[in-house]
Amino acid sequence: MHQWIPDIAQLIFEFVYDPIRTEEDREGRATVVGLARTCRAFQDPALDVLWAQLHSLDALVLCSGGKRDSNNNLIWDRPLYDAEWRILAQYGKRVRTLTISPQSNTWDISTMQLLSCFPVPGPILPNLTKLNWLSDREDFFPFLRRFCGPSLTALSLSPISWSVRKCAAIASLAPSCPLLKEFTCVNAEDSSMQAISEAVVGWNRLQVLQVGPLDEHALTHAGSLQTLQDLRFSILDIRSPVLEFCSSSAAMKISIPSPSSFYAFIQNTHFSTQRLHLFCERYDGMFPELFFSRLKGCFKNPGELLELGLVKTIHHNRSIILSSIMLRPLVSFKGLNYLNLADLCTSHIDDTFLEEMAVSCPNLHDLYLGDKGRWLIAPRATFDGVVSLLKHCHQLSSLGIFFSATFKSDFTDVLQADAVNLNIRNFSVGASPISDPMNVTVVLSSLIPNAIRINHCAQGAELRDMEERWDTVNTWFKSFVSARKHSWEQGWLEGKAGVEKSSIA
Repeated sequence: MHQWIPDIAQLIFEFVYDPIRTEEDREGRATVVGLARTCRAFQDPALDVLWAQLHSLDALVLCSGGKRDSNNNLIWDRPLYDAEWRILAQYGKRVRTLTISPQSNTWDISTMQLLSCFPVPGPILPNLTKLNWLSDREDFFPFLRRFCGPSLTALSLSPISWSVRKCAAIASLAPSCPLLKEFTCVNAEDSSMQAISEAVVGWNRLQVLQVGPLDEHALTHAGSLQTLQDLRFSILDIRSPVLEFCSSSAAMKISIPSPSSFYAFIQNTHFSTQRLHLFCERYDGMFPELFFSRLKGCFKNPGELLELGLVKTIHHNRSIILSSIMLRPLVSFKGLNYLNLADLCTSHIDDTFLEEMAVSCPNLHDLYLGDKGRWLIAPRATFDGVVSLLKHCHQLSSLGIFFSATFKSDFTDVLQADAVNLNIRNFSVGASPISDPMNVTVVLSSLIPNAIRINHCAQGAELRDMEERWDTVNTWFKSFVSARKHSWEQGWLEGKAGVEKSSIA
């Protein structure tokens, strides 16, 4: 048989039954099972596809003499003999992805204990590349290392609680799987910091690292990795030592206790990243006035930053109020295409700042300024600021802004041809005050005719009138857009007819 036939057959079988898909395809699986029994040429590639991804250890137990007990738990009720170990090894080498699910509570601990007696040195599944260890069972964690081998490149953990045994199992992982590229443990907490940090410093090829708090040594190591593409961690209320994050391609997501704690953390920190997202867990009532100024100082080349976000993860009543002076350092991030300050109160930013930002950051695709809060403080920004953004940021496709949707003079002053944006599909106004729905609809239907709808969060007793007015704008918006388009087409046809008539004459 030609050497390439098994490879071609496996590609065909993966098309028939893709084990990576999220939904179980029983029909496709049954088809591949039938193909495995057709001939010897099909057997190995078909079995490779069938065993590539396991959502439990059930199949391994059943194929090697296991059975279900009276409580429906899968167990071996006797020691495994050489032939059964060989069967288990034969199928185990085909497994590429394994998930130990949270539902593993139905398993008997003897299953893990017997597997740990695997007579062949090394991991039980020698070719395993991805392990999702989602079980929180403390008695399972000591067996974690038996599934981590040199081939493992992705490991995901999600303990609900931490103990000494769990920490000890994680701290010693790096020597077992030195080539790991992805490590995820987003539920990590302060008590697990040392254990996870110990493991992280042993991995030199990480591309994805999503964890909780890390100590100074681990942060320094992670920051030095040029291979890193995605870094997520949380910081404690401590002042940071000197840290250098070298990878420009790594998207950084940092959970911060409060703006003031992050302000202290970045005093001696330097970033080269192009994407920085901050997730604020609480607000202590203090927002450092020089927050964005210090953040700007953390970048050697501020103009290379592409994405910046500051999001509140826990809703609270305290408002983070930003002014134009506080935000002015942002104009140095000239390469921004994404800026998300939707959770922050931007009542005190004005039209002058919006124009300055629009001129400095013309590549913005997504911009959100205070559009997620029901702020009762009157905004200083007006339609003039919105028009400045539309005029200079031609690539804007999503815009959220808290502004005064009122007119001091004739509303036609803001209807400027060079401000019309056909890219914007999502437009959010938050709790922006509005007085005349008719004029606002006329303006918006002209400036952003392709918007799906005007989103707002003007809700509650104190904003009832405002809610009704924005709902009215949404009711009229599509009709105004259609009428304007019809009028333009009619005018074009009449103009064309006039030109043709003149040319004939």
